[in-house]
Amino acid sequence: MERIVGIRKELEEQVAKRMVKGIENLLQENDYLVLGIVGGSSVAGIFSYLKEYSIDWNKVHIFMADERLVPLDSDESNYKLAKEAFLDELIGTGKLPKKNLHPFVYDPNQKDYGLNSYIKDLNQYGGKMDIILLSAGEDGHTASLFPNHPSIEDESEAYILVDNSPKPPVKRISASKNLLLKAKESFLLFFGEQKFDAYRRFSDEDISIKECPSKLVKSIDKSYIFTDIEE
Repeated sequence: MERIVGIRKELEEQVAKRMVKGIENLLQENDYLVLGIVGGSSVAGIFSYLKEYSIDWNKVHIFMADERLVPLDSDESNYKLAKEAFLDELIGTGKLPKKNLHPFVYDPNQKDYGLNSYIKDLNQYGGKMDIILLSAGEDGHTASLFPNHPSIEDESEAYILVDNSPKPPVKRISASKNLLLKAKESFLLFFGEQKFDAYRRFSDEDISIKECPSKLVKSIDKSYIFTDIEE
């Protein structure tokens, strides 16, 4: 695990640069890879840098690490943020094929809201995310895996349904902890003073993953922590 501390805007550019390097390295050995992303204000700046790089986007498939159970055009949709921040431009310029986008399509008419369909979609690309971009919440959660909550204890190998999130909206899907742990590289962000307590808990060796789910990235081979918080 490597920690990088600095000024947020500079860190955002560094995250994008390192992600691109990771993508390029993996594509030297593989025909394609899966990039897992989240939504939220912490990642928006990174998306704006990512679209400036010349990557072979034809070989990159993008999945959500978590999503709210809302329509894709909802302002609460994680996918919508990513779409507006960089995906639309990549598609519009012809760099990224639309078929490489894999949003979670919420279906209120299905008992599982579309969860199993999404799992099947990911399984077509190896059933894992190779590189994941995550941010930590103020309570130490990441994706939609929350502290002292059934979501962080779920032993599923794929996506899980979170129907009682302690943070609104209450219904979501999330990559399980085991799915996140299959990643080859992870990038976890702690941006803003409001994340100070979460970062302190992340750094405290006496606090468990159950109490601070973002700590699970420490078990990923190449794990990078970026923060603008000075301890």
